[in-house]
Amino acid sequence: MMFLLRTAFWLSVVIFLIPVDHAAEQQAQTARVQPIGALEAASAAQATLSDMSGFCGRNPTACDIGGRVATTFMLKAQTGARMVYDFIDRSLADKSGSTRVDHGTLTSTDLAPAWRGPGKAPQGI
Repeated sequence: MMFLLRTAFWLSVVIFLIPVDHAAEQQAQTARVQPIGALEAASAAQATLSDMSGFCGRNPTACDIGGRVATTFMLKAQTGARMVYDFIDRSLADKSGSTRVDHGTLTSTDLAPAWRGPGKAPQGI
């Protein structure tokens, strides 16, 4: 049981260190939920530990910050999962040996070499 608590704690620390994806942050702000900083999170955690029963009735601000902590944690976890997924995806693509080169707007006809005749000089000149 202690192993699970330690794992959850360290996983939470790692997730809080991951930066929030700006697109996800914009989406959360349009939903009127703002990510918070470490100082606000520590303040909310201290208020939570001081009184657990009837907490939201007596401390609506801390309860609101707690909701914001959960939202920030979720956004960071999503960003971390996306980073891991992209890393694994790139690693698998590198191992499969498929190297895709972007040639912009050139077609395969444009990329084909110009025809050249045999290597010797033309006769009759």
